[in-house]
Amino acid sequence: MKSKFKNLGSLCCLSMFLFVISCADGINDNERFSGGVSNAQLESPKIDDTCFATLANDDGSESVKVTWPIVYGAGGYLFNLNIVDDPSNPIVLVKDSLVDGCSAIFHKRADTKYEVSVKALGNVKLNNKEAASATVFAYSTLVPAITIPEGEDIAEYIMANIQPSDKEQGFELIGGKTYTLNSLVDFDLNTVTFRGDKTNRATVVVGPDGGLMTQGGLKVKFINFDCTEMLQTGVLTLSANPSETISTFALGYKNDGANQDGFVIENPVIFQECNFKNVKNSFLYGNGKNWSLRDFRITECIVQLDNSGSNPVINLQGSSNGLIKNLTIKNSTFYNLSDNSSAYFIRYGNSSNAQPKKIFGDSGNSSVFDIFNNTFSKTMNGKDFANNLANTNTLVFNVHHNIFYDTYRLNKLLSSQGKRYTKGNTIFGVLKSVDSSDTGKNDSSGNPYAILEDPEFSGPIDLAFDLSRSEGGVNFKPAATVANDYKSGDPRWYGE
Repeated sequence: MKSKFKNLGSLCCLSMFLFVISCADGINDNERFSGGVSNAQLESPKIDDTCFATLANDDGSESVKVTWPIVYGAGGYLFNLNIVDDPSNPIVLVKDSLVDGCSAIFHKRADTKYEVSVKALGNVKLNNKEAASATVFAYSTLVPAITIPEGEDIAEYIMANIQPSDKEQGFELIGGKTYTLNSLVDFDLNTVTFRGDKTNRATVVVGPDGGLMTQGGLKVKFINFDCTEMLQTGVLTLSANPSETISTFALGYKNDGANQDGFVIENPVIFQECNFKNVKNSFLYGNGKNWSLRDFRITECIVQLDNSGSNPVINLQGSSNGLIKNLTIKNSTFYNLSDNSSAYFIRYGNSSNAQPKKIFGDSGNSSVFDIFNNTFSKTMNGKDFANNLANTNTLVFNVHHNIFYDTYRLNKLLSSQGKRYTKGNTIFGVLKSVDSSDTGKNDSSGNPYAILEDPEFSGPIDLAFDLSRSEGGVNFKPAATVANDYKSGDPRWYGE
């Protein structure tokens, strides 16, 4: 809660800064806005979806501009803006701001429900009375979605309702409800958002044959997954029958210098603000096919593993080529209940072919790993952190401010020819001693890959994640000096 209000403060300031309020000495009642209206009871302007437009900012962010019809004879407008992701606890962004134009601009946040309120004010000179009430409109930046009814099996319902389309589709679970996923739900080539409620997550109980499958863009958000009974190799499995429409040849990469026959998922694949219990095998599984992903992200998630087998967490092994061009893992916790000397955290199939140019051609000859502010515990404690990554100077590793506890050989992630930035990492070995390269080698700026330190977690850290609790009944807050100085690890354990 503390961090929410801190973020709210900066957001509110930004919202107010962006506001277009042109009258410094009060509301402008110039007669050109009167339209001949006087001695009248005014009404507030009508607002609908067509009143909203997205603006691109120079810094890459976006804003929303809301424009409403002129109310002739009004002395201005009273504008209010709230976030209502939790309707019972609205967050006030703008309160009772006087606007003398017919528009306002505010910062756009993804996956957010807003309440916009506009009220026409009276005009003393024209003897017009203010509107009796404001116009209140619900504006959302969520992708429009079909709600899956309670009691429906997710795979059956989605497969019956998904439409082959080039446009993004959405499926939404009802907040606080429990669903089953008893077979693979195959999103195929479609771009899909599959989400729960932001403030009251639904829980998905995954059966032995359940799981997610795609060969298109996929965003999974705000859902708890109980994978205790799951036997599929991957929480997310890439299709066993890749479409020729997304081959390196069909996408034009081979004409641009690529020399591998493979398949590329161009749209982002994202897991955001989800929790996972008892994942026994891989989180991402390439199905032994030559798959590459342009953009794969895991953010603000807790992934509790019970993995004692040979399947890596990010698993593209078994293929002759394939890679993740841009990998982002941030503000997340991965922890394993089992010792594991067989599986890697991330594994490609072939190091010589896992070079960006060989898949994405001359124009795509780079790969970036952004892995920062995460807590890794026993992932994996008896095997290298990574395997079969290419050793090339076109790779960039931003691996910083992480805690690696009981995790072995981080150096196998960091290509010696790549650009490496590793400030603020700590590492500690339990099952195996820390490899000397992890603390003895430096990144491109002279920082060690990691600093040797027991994080001294508050604990417990060895419990299956309790999906009924926001932080699962575990506690990875570090007491150690270096971790605290750098604020290393998943920020949630600091209460941020």
